[in-house]
Amino acid sequence: MYTAEVLKTVRGLTKDRLNYFVRAGYVKPKKVELEHFYLYDFSEEDIEFIRRANRLDFRPEMTGRNARERTRKPDDVNPGA
Repeated sequence: MYTAEVLKTVRGLTKDRLNYFVRAGYVKPKKVELEHFYLYDFSEEDIEFIRRANRLDFRPEMTGRNARERTRKPDDVNPGA
């Protein structure tokens, strides 16, 4: 799934926040060349991580390992639900 589709799919996600997840190494999409452009192709695993991480209070000082562990815990995603 390309960047534009991810932004439409994940509610409340901004392009800046998505780029942060990529630059920080939390997700590693494939780069696909389309004519003279390079696009990110996100896997389903990447999208699920982005969905969960976008709902959390995600701070830059979190390590990649801690961030991944927090996104796996369903209790952190919907507190009080």
